[in-house]
Amino acid sequence: MKLEQKQKKKLKLSMRCFHLVVVLLPLLVAASYTWFSISRTPKVSEMGMSIGSNTGMELAFEPNSEEWTQHLDFREHLEEMAPLRPITWSEEQQCFFAAAFGTDGRIAGITERLTDEANTNNTGGNSYYMKNTCYARTGEPVRVSLSPAVVGGDGTQGAGTYVIGTPVWDSENVGHTNGGHGAEYAVRIGIRITKFDVATETRKGAPVFYIYEPNSDKHINGENGMIETKSIDGTETLVPDNRLLRQTTSTWEEAEPVQRDVVIRELGEFTTDTYLFDLAADEFAKIDIYVWLEGQDVDCTNEIGKKSQIFVNMQFAAEANGQSGLEGIE
Repeated sequence: MKLEQKQKKKLKLSMRCFHLVVVLLPLLVAASYTWFSISRTPKVSEMGMSIGSNTGMELAFEPNSEEWTQHLDFREHLEEMAPLRPITWSEEQQCFFAAAFGTDGRIAGITERLTDEANTNNTGGNSYYMKNTCYARTGEPVRVSLSPAVVGGDGTQGAGTYVIGTPVWDSENVGHTNGGHGAEYAVRIGIRITKFDVATETRKGAPVFYIYEPNSDKHINGENGMIETKSIDGTETLVPDNRLLRQTTSTWEEAEPVQRDVVIRELGEFTTDTYLFDLAADEFAKIDIYVWLEGQDVDCTNEIGKKSQIFVNMQFAAEANGQSGLEGIE
């Protein structure tokens, strides 16, 4: 009996200590277990990215470009891309955070604040995520959304918006392997929209940041079902629901007969509204696109490995005469 009482006292003391840790280290406690189960850092080492728009809106790499088009291929921009490494978005701080490590090599907390200037698009050890920018203009008022994913008549070509593990040809086994290794389940794409006046080039309103979550209903361990990705800010999702764009899983399978350059695609469907912004003829939009491995995602695990390859296809649908307001980020 006395032993049971002592055990109860120790349990109460342990709980008090735990609650104290929660108060003192909210970022650490709020972090998903996935950060702490990683013994080798999962990485995306190769990536293809293509962005398109339908008629009614044009895209360019620079706001004063002489070459405006309906399609941009970012492959050349990604030739020297450093691997993507696990990070997470903080809506409260409006920036990304990475894990900080203690002297023993273990994760001490999700407290390393990252910046676009220091931690993107370089081949050094400080690069964690990818950022690319394009610009959009229109000749008439349009309502802009992400286009749904669609496949061609024979199923071999995909269009619209989707993320998929790259099919990698294995000549020895005469077939393809999934080059994504599960990274396609943990990847996130951030879309920051900033509008400007064409004549003065001054900013109009506050930027708006959306997060596109592809392959949201399946997981690296083979299980199905949506699992919310909790924020280190203590919220249930990384951004509010009205700025979270979710899509079911996109996959591929071998053609019959097996062909080196052909696979059959089955592309996911959006389960949320895909609206992004409205654009008038006297405005242009700066579109910053961020790609990262979401460390809070349950699928950001050792199974991803260090040589994952993914392909990102994004397309904007511009519909004439749409009217809707932007919800700014404070």
